[in-house]
Amino acid sequence: MQFIDPEEIRLSPGQALKASFWSESLRSEQIGLFIRPPSGLPVSHGATEVAHRGGLIKFDDILLVVTMVKYVGAQDGVFDIWWNYHQPGGPDSFKKMASQERLSSFFYDDYGKRFVVDTENSFRKFFSNLNEIVGKTNPWTEIEFDRAVRRCCSQFYPRESLWEMVKTKSELFDSRSKLDLDLNMYDGVIPEDLKPFYLFSTEFGHCLSIIPSNLEDEADKNGPAFYLTPAPVRTVLRCGIRWLRGYPVASIPFIPGHGLAAPPEDYEF
Repeated sequence: MQFIDPEEIRLSPGQALKASFWSESLRSEQIGLFIRPPSGLPVSHGATEVAHRGGLIKFDDILLVVTMVKYVGAQDGVFDIWWNYHQPGGPDSFKKMASQERLSSFFYDDYGKRFVVDTENSFRKFFSNLNEIVGKTNPWTEIEFDRAVRRCCSQFYPRESLWEMVKTKSELFDSRSKLDLDLNMYDGVIPEDLKPFYLFSTEFGHCLSIIPSNLEDEADKNGPAFYLTPAPVRTVLRCGIRWLRGYPVASIPFIPGHGLAAPPEDYEF
């Protein structure tokens, strides 16, 4: 992983990356998140609030790890940072994220670093168990990984939709999680055309991102990607799907204030 000086780095609008830096307060090398909002930084009166979510998505037979940062209250305030386990230094960075107790998010503007938000590293459990899962996979190339990220983003962007789709917060791999997953992540059979919509969340288990049937008209009007919702694989395959501009629609109603009306026994972990 790249080592940088937070005072010297300059980012392009909309850019977000991860890197190692030297923390003077902790007197140690840390991994930080470095972010440049696309439309400038709002004036912060007092504390700045950020939220974190992390997700593991299987795409093109590659396990994509994404960490997301949301600058609460800011326009265009959602950012995604992708982690490639099989790049040089990848396993070490996963181990580091599983152990370091604090996480610094650096925000930049045209003139350089504006401010830093220091929080508890809520990704620790997430990365601790990712080592067990992703570490068992056969290596992929950086080109294959980058291609999978681009295709994944084309399916699930804008970032606000990806943020809602991940929905795993950062307290992943809790007591409900089972880590005895095989290398294919899912024991059953997923049709080829639905594989790009597969994701694993320890909040919901093995899922396919679908558009609930009662939201189909809204999705057609406002954009299908905004309405993708994780649903249990069993429920989707039993109900069947139809396609709306390249996105799957399933006959599973969405109930406001409750969520998808999926049978509890369909959730697989």
